[in-house]
Amino acid sequence: MFALYLTMNMTLPRKKNIKEVDASLLTEPRLSDDEKRLFQHGIELFNGQHYWHAHEVWEELWKRKEEESRIFFQGIIQTAAAYHRIITDPKYNGALNNIDKALAKLELFPATFLGIDVKKLRKNLMKAKEELQKLGRERMKEFPEECLPLL
Repeated sequence: MFALYLTMNMTLPRKKNIKEVDASLLTEPRLSDDEKRLFQHGIELFNGQHYWHAHEVWEELWKRKEEESRIFFQGIIQTAAAYHRIITDPKYNGALNNIDKALAKLELFPATFLGIDVKKLRKNLMKAKEELQKLGRERMKEFPEECLPLL
């Protein structure tokens, strides 16, 4: 019960609107060894198409970071949420909304960040959006597997 009380009363850093982000402060955050393992585990989960679990792991990292570049974690969390909404729990509007939110955040970052090919990820997200719009809500289950990215 005490642990639940602590969890419910934790103060998390506030999510920032894209317009509030100071791009000059978007540098790669230092990750502890534990955080590096978490980050890598999220990548492995994502690459294994366990998008929701990747989302949860990266959210743990996001909660720990206070610097401006924590918005990168939001971008990859929303990327994982988008693919979850495409593959695991199909929700057309949810997938498109998460793609748009992820793209807006990832646009702020250089081509490579924390070892992730952000430029390629953005292209994959744009291709996913295009495919979804072409398929429409009724044919989401036909989303081509070759459009599922690896990080």
